[in-house]
Amino acid sequence: MGVRPHDLLRLRTPAALEAVDAPDWVARSLAAAPWVVVRRAGFVRGRIAVGVRGNSRAERFAAVVAEAAVAERLSPEDLRDRPPPRAHPAFAALAQLGPVLDAAGLPGGPAGAAGYELATGRPALTAASDLDLVLRFDGVPDMAALAAVSAAAARAPLRVDLVVETPAGAVALDELLGDSPQVLLRTPQGPRLASHAELWVTATC
Repeated sequence: MGVRPHDLLRLRTPAALEAVDAPDWVARSLAAAPWVVVRRAGFVRGRIAVGVRGNSRAERFAAVVAEAAVAERLSPEDLRDRPPPRAHPAFAALAQLGPVLDAAGLPGGPAGAAGYELATGRPALTAASDLDLVLRFDGVPDMAALAAVSAAAARAPLRVDLVVETPAGAVALDELLGDSPQVLLRTPQGPRLASHAELWVTATC
């Protein structure tokens, strides 16, 4: 299964979660919505590293599921044009930025609380929530197009956290567009500094 970080997976059964000493809220959360998010640790030997969301930022739990336990996968790109389940500034910002992404031909979509709520219909956004927007590329993107997205995000009704997924890991869009010769790259092994050229050479295993 070609899963990538930020993808949302619907489990065939909440019992499919492979975890030790899971807090009580994990079972309640999966009973309400049997969805988990793919973590950056990724996919190894038929097992996918995932995270479970609870009702607050303090309720996050890392676990593993078998590939065979997944009934459905939704990527951020799949969620971009889904009708929002309710009014929220994050969904308004997504609607505002969608045409900009389309005009630039940029692949991406919502992650975090907005993506989870669009996938599950379960309330996850709060009054303090930002919009997490992921842009994913296998090759070097058009930097002018990315700059246009960054400018549009600055006019959104709330803070937009823009992350670019590269073959080597993830980097904040502001850093990618900045003047520094190095950026903070998030990889399965943890964060590290990387040159701009390193982002597009090969995936970090």
